[in-house]
This record gives sequence, structure tokens and C-alpha cells, in this order.
Amino acid sequence: MDIDNTNWKYYFKLTSDGHLSASNLLYTPTMNPEGTTMCMHYCSDPDYRNTDLIISEDVINWFFNREVKFLKELSHLDSTPAVYEVDIKNRKIFIEWNKETLAQIMFDPTRNLDNELPNWQEQIKKVLTDIKKEDCWKMSLYPHSFYISKDNKLKTIDFYSVVPYTEQFIERNIIEDIIGKDGAYRFDESTTSSGHIDFKKFFEITVTKHLEIYWSNSPFGEIFKEVYKNE
Repeated sequence: MDIDNTNWKYYFKLTSDGHLSASNLLYTPTMNPEGTTMCMHYCSDPDYRNTDLIISEDVINWFFNREVKFLKELSHLDSTPAVYEVDIKNRKIFIEWNKETLAQIMFDPTRNLDNELPNWQEQIKKVLTDIKKEDCWKMSLYPHSFYISKDNKLKTIDFYSVVPYTEQFIERNIIEDIIGKDGAYRFDESTTSSGHIDFKKFFEITVTKHLEIYWSNSPFGEIFKEVYKNE
């Protein structure tokens, strides 16, 4: 059955300064009225994104294909949302959803993540541990990369950011379009002399340094030491 998201509303993440903002540069997320399904529409959408960054169709296609691939390959993990439908022609993916991400909780001064999901740090550790067992890294680990399911399980989204160990080195020019100024240092510090991004190094910089900007009392540094200590 084809799902029609024509009249669905945008999802915007809540930022640390209390503003609503586009959640990513690659796809436009919309939600059904019940907030139970998200459509990830990989496209250029100036109505959703307030940015001058231009991303080519080739780059959007590349990331869309990776999203589809890793949602399928990691579908057995507890943290992977169910996929309801994939529309290859229109580059739309419909997934399980629950109204909001952790950003809506963490950056709302009237709410508290420790109260709403007391074991969230334990669940995040399990997410990373499970993905590591699949010989993969997942680069997108922001508050807006997670949501709480109806049964209080932590789910993660943005599987376009998964990198298998077998693809540790990827040519930087493939993804140059999505490199913004705020996180550019991670790419610069991870780029080899041959022009490839070393995603093992990129992942370490992300979890031990970059995520501290977005998570107060970030657990990721300690999780990295424990989960990845033998790498």
C-alpha cells in the first residue's frame, strides 16, 4: 500500500537556544497526524531548510541508498525503527516514529530526560555496543538522532551515517557537499593525504569531543573508552 504524506507536517528539532530548526541537510522529515510514522524524503527542500548550502542530486542519491541499505541490514537491532515502506522512485522512506526526538526533551527547560527515561545512558551504551557488534560505526549521535518509542525503548535514526569497518576510508569529495562549517574540523582532522576520510578517526573525534557540544554531561566519552577500548 502506498503511503501518502501530502498533508503531513514537518518535524523540526529543538535547538539548545530554544529555536526550531531543520534536523538535517539531506532529507525532509514529515510526520503523520498521529505522530506514529515519519517520512524521510531525500530531496532539496528550501521551504524546510534555511541554508545556502547546495547539495547535488548525486550526493542526495548516495546517502538515500545508504539509508535504505543500513536500515535493512541493521533491522534486527532493538534500536532500529521499523520500516513501513520504501519509495525508491521518489526517494521516500516511511519509518516507525513517536512524535519527537530527544532534542525536544533536552532543550525544553520544563522537561528532564532523567525523569522521562531514567536509563537513557544505559540504552545509548547498548545502541553503540550493538552497532559495534555489527562491525560498524554510526556517526550521527545527536539528541535529534534518537527518540523514545511508545514502549520506552530508545530508537536511533539517520542510518545514512552508518559506516562499516570495511569502508573505513571514503573519498572526501563524495560527501564534500554536506560538510558545514561547525563540524568541518572533524573532517579536516580525519582526512588523509590521499583525500580519504578515515572514519575510525572521525568517529573517535565525534564521540570524545564533538558530541560534548550537544549533550550536557555527555556519556559518550566514557562509553567510547569502555566499548571501543580494544580497537
